[in-house]
Amino acid sequence: MNKAIILLSLILCGTLAAADIKLPPPVKEGGMTLRKSLAERRTRRAFSDKPLSKQMLSDLLWAANGISSKDGRRTAPTARNIQELELGVLLPEGAFLYDAQNNKLIRRSAEPNKGPVTIAIIWDTGKQPKKEYAAVDSGFIGQNIYLFATANGLNSVFKATFNRKSVTEKLKLEKHRQVIYVHTVGFPK
Repeated sequence: MNKAIILLSLILCGTLAAADIKLPPPVKEGGMTLRKSLAERRTRRAFSDKPLSKQMLSDLLWAANGISSKDGRRTAPTARNIQELELGVLLPEGAFLYDAQNNKLIRRSAEPNKGPVTIAIIWDTGKQPKKEYAAVDSGFIGQNIYLFATANGLNSVFKATFNRKSVTEKLKLEKHRQVIYVHTVGFPK
């Protein structure tokens, strides 16, 4: 009997750990003015261990590349509105893909991320074969993240050099999806 209870507990814990994360609706009003955010925007690489709240994470992901109109357009533009970019999110709880349409995180693995939030900018080569366009479009997402972070008292750093293999494996990406940049965001140390 004890073995059955232990097995059931392990199954339930595994099920709970494998859950997606539904985010609260993003707050789309208020905050620092755009001009002040532009004036104060800096790359800051020192992060505390304090986690972002689900509300802050929802607001950050929406600002980065969320749905901004009823016709499905995003907060970050893409060439010919192809929308070839998506966001991976590495958290202490595991690796996720951001589902902007449903404002939730879809779990890809339970492997924890140490430290602050890492947002992976993922390029779908099947939608847009030209890397130049994906690189430019990634810059729009990166700037959105920088401005949001500045406006909300967060530190952030955009990275082109990182362990692509590790991030790709954590997110369990198919071959036509490539992580081209990451952006780390968190509270100041």
